[in-house]
Amino acid sequence: MLLKRLKIETANLECGMYVAQLDRPWLETPFLFKGFEIRDEKDLKQLRHFCRHVYVDATRGTVPQDRVLEARGRESRYAQSLATPATRLEHASRPGLQRRLFDAITRLDRTGTLAGLFQTKHYRNVVPTRIEAPRAALAYDTAAAVLNDAIEQFLQGRPLDATRLKSVVGPLIDSILRNQDAMAWLVCLRKREIPGPQRSIGSAVWAVVLGRHLGFDRRGLETLALGGMLLDLGNAKLPRDVLLKEGPLDDVERAIVKKHVRVGLDLVKTVHGLNADVIAMIQHHHERHDGSGYPQGLAGADIPVFGRLAGLIDCFDAMTTKRPYAPARSAYDAVRELNGLSGTAFQRELVEQFVQAVGMFPTGSLVELNTGEVALVIEQNRVRRLRPKLMLLLNSAKMPVTRHALMDLKARPAGGDEDEGRWILRGLEPGAFGLDPKDYFG
Repeated sequence: MLLKRLKIETANLECGMYVAQLDRPWLETPFLFKGFEIRDEKDLKQLRHFCRHVYVDATRGTVPQDRVLEARGRESRYAQSLATPATRLEHASRPGLQRRLFDAITRLDRTGTLAGLFQTKHYRNVVPTRIEAPRAALAYDTAAAVLNDAIEQFLQGRPLDATRLKSVVGPLIDSILRNQDAMAWLVCLRKREIPGPQRSIGSAVWAVVLGRHLGFDRRGLETLALGGMLLDLGNAKLPRDVLLKEGPLDDVERAIVKKHVRVGLDLVKTVHGLNADVIAMIQHHHERHDGSGYPQGLAGADIPVFGRLAGLIDCFDAMTTKRPYAPARSAYDAVRELNGLSGTAFQRELVEQFVQAVGMFPTGSLVELNTGEVALVIEQNRVRRLRPKLMLLLNSAKMPVTRHALMDLKARPAGGDEDEGRWILRGLEPGAFGLDPKDYFG
């Protein structure tokens, strides 16, 4: 009797097979439909990127059932071959996943700079989010105020004070190293408040969060923070009516906006105290892995590694920031879009590392549970990215709860008793149901 659903490794999939189930929640992937026929090579690449195996419905799809059975048979023979001691030893000797991913990233770094900044040390949160919250706020607000003042003086003809900017980068990094969740939450809050240099500080924060995850040393983290702050410095010299225009830009206006890269480079080239990697972040943060970016249309390894890091960070921060021509997306939607751009606009390994760093549901974002309850993500689970720690805000009837209970999803398995199981159904846009995360910070 033919089993309806067969477990198939993604390496053995073919176009025409019908994927009925994944090895992970559908929300963790860019696939829009729960069950689909593999149409083309793009579908295959995405499946192989996000999943190790899937369950194929042999009774559906255009691939004959005997071909599905043949693929399953190959896997059975391979599994038996792993029973030999020699093969087990070969697989056991492979380096860890993060090490393999990082090796893939550094292979495209012709300068060797990135490899020199990588450490074997793994950072972890050492203080609770609620304890770090006031220190994170002080570091963030101080950095924003100093950056704003530095830009104002710069526009008045005074040189950019890199030393002063470096002085506020230190406390920002210290806070993220103590507890990155507090600072990530704060970024989400500050973007909804008064306008100002929040966008640039947000880029600096996400840059350090990624560098922390990759194990950068202090020098590398300082470079990332300073570069993140200055990515869009050139905008200060562009026409305000273009930058603040509501609605789509025309061809002339888009050309003006693209000039911010060159203008920014001109502004910083005479500034003392900025290293070559900071300059690379400013110069290349709009280049794309597939060559579709600007200003030079570089691709792959031709983009300096710090430029690749900056491009990914800048894109995520832009997606989650309200702009004159577009509303802010939820952090979850931004992460899903980055997953969709993996391997094209951005280097696949970098996207994977970034998603691991910030989480599928980044700290500070609103989510809806399978029960209909609404909660705020307050802390990441570094091992199970879809099961963070939450603060419940609304009950299943979307009414405010009387007590903001904390829930650790890793302790509430999705299977078993329906009254006990909890999982995140979807991410929500900022301000959903009139909720303001700042009311619960600290």
